[in-house]
Amino acid sequence: MPSSTHYDIIIIGTGPGGGTLAYKLTPSGKKILLLERGGYLPREKDNWSSKTVFIDNKYKAKETWTDKDGNTFHPSIHYNVGGNSKVYGAALLRMREQDFGEVKHHGGISPEWPIRYEDLESYYLRSVPMEASIGCRRHWTLPSVLLRGCSGTLTG
Repeated sequence: MPSSTHYDIIIIGTGPGGGTLAYKLTPSGKKILLLERGGYLPREKDNWSSKTVFIDNKYKAKETWTDKDGNTFHPSIHYNVGGNSKVYGAALLRMREQDFGEVKHHGGISPEWPIRYEDLESYYLRSVPMEASIGCRRHWTLPSVLLRGCSGTLTG
């Protein structure tokens, strides 16, 4: 890429965050560059095999990272266009109001979040038209608390 190329916005990563940001910024007229560390996930039968993807780790990055204590580990990360969402099927569950509060369970207590559902609700609602174009309608039968933005927001 020539060094004289200018971009108004550079987005690193094409997963759900980067892809959504690019989608939102496209009408701005800005010159946008998307950078991704990996290539396209190959279209092959192994993509549909849970064993191949999650046990054999065929598409997982072959890296070793070090934690703060000097212990090494292999991160569960996949470098490809679409990010890790390509591997977990882009299943992004919308959190419910009660998910942000303190949760008591058999292993103890999970503290409440520093933000509330209401802090994210406007973003959920803005995502509805995009979700509808990629399949949100098939989820309309779920209780509205699960996909609050889809329930009663879209018609048709």
